[in-house]
Amino acid sequence: MSRTKVSVRALEPDDLDPVIRIDERLTGQTRKDYWKKRFELTTLRPPWMSLVAELDQRIVGFLFGWTSESEFGIHGPTAWIDLIGVDPPYRGRGVGQALVEQFVHSAQELRAVEKVFTLIDLAQADIREFFMKLGFKHGPMIQLEREVTG
Repeated sequence: MSRTKVSVRALEPDDLDPVIRIDERLTGQTRKDYWKKRFELTTLRPPWMSLVAELDQRIVGFLFGWTSESEFGIHGPTAWIDLIGVDPPYRGRGVGQALVEQFVHSAQELRAVEKVFTLIDLAQADIREFFMKLGFKHGPMIQLEREVTG
């Protein structure tokens, strides 16, 4: 694999299959219907919110995000990283960092966002470490959940 620069661009409809392949490698599951619906939703959002990273002339990562105004008691415009995935052979090569940096830059420039949030599973130490290396820290909110039974 070469050491060329990671290129980040807006997600396009033709990126569906590469994103599905990366997700399959990461989760061990095939979720084609999920990803088809997810791609349809991206057409309702500005293009900078859903990104792919290219390296070695192929798609090696993706990021899906969104912005909000005064949600969850947070005042002002905020951005949220909803999903991020990097093809395992390309981890440690700056792919995830490039995706997050482009997302944050666009959020600041286009929406005057001052904070970017994400939710992680604390059991996934590698994900926590990744975000903390990029300047994320534990915030004052906690996740609450409730099981819904039929």
